[in-house]
Amino acid sequence: MKGFVSTPYSITRLSEIISAKYLIWQLVKRDFTVRYKQTALGFIWAVINPLVSILLYFFVFGILVKLPTPEYQAPYAAVLMVGILLWNLFSGCMNSVSDSLINNMGIIKKIYFPRLILSLVSMTVSLIDFFISVIFFIPILYFMGIRFDVITMLVYFPICVMITLLLAWGLGCFMAILKVKHKDFKHIVPLAMQMLFYASPIVYTQSIVPAQMKRWYEMNPLSGIISLGRYAFLNGGIKPSMGYYLSIAATITIVGTIYFLVNERKVVDLE
Repeated sequence: MKGFVSTPYSITRLSEIISAKYLIWQLVKRDFTVRYKQTALGFIWAVINPLVSILLYFFVFGILVKLPTPEYQAPYAAVLMVGILLWNLFSGCMNSVSDSLINNMGIIKKIYFPRLILSLVSMTVSLIDFFISVIFFIPILYFMGIRFDVITMLVYFPICVMITLLLAWGLGCFMAILKVKHKDFKHIVPLAMQMLFYASPIVYTQSIVPAQMKRWYEMNPLSGIISLGRYAFLNGGIKPSMGYYLSIAATITIVGTIYFLVNERKVVDLE
């Protein structure tokens, strides 16, 4: 216990997080089990949720609207699938991290420990869901006629996931504190996420973005993340500038984590 318990006025140190690795693992198992406990399909819901989204958006944008995707020699369903999976990773991690303090306020009020642990646990559970869905959807992509370049996929997919996690973590840390400080953020965040969904190339690709909007489009980190994911899986499109998007995500992560650490000891008073 001494290895990781902090005082009300201390700032979490990395050594405390490392010392708490057993606690983190136990909380991850608890949260993952609770998420699917007493459900008939269990962790299969990690696949059903993105599958329903893919089918819905495919019907609207693939069949009714018939959006073009000339950058890719792949069916629209495959292009959409990669976009939805990466969006679910980002939104799942960001939302779970941002809710980590509010959802565990009962524990926080009883004992002092690094609050960052709760955010790590929440993001890890969302990451497990993501990998379950990826394992399920990769064979579907193959049956759609996608022939993976294994080297490209093994090199760029992990980078894509890393940038996504950094971005989600940094923004989630900001929102975790702001949701405690200002209750309005519980309503603002879902609206902002809905706007970000359509501002990102999830159901469409760069080809339909007007020239005058390209600059704003490229400033959105999710544009680079999703384009990189499609480059890794679909053997098409233009590889985005990884350095640019990685630097943005890393900066947001550092600033968001510092903001979280500076304010974590105050959350009980703020709540």
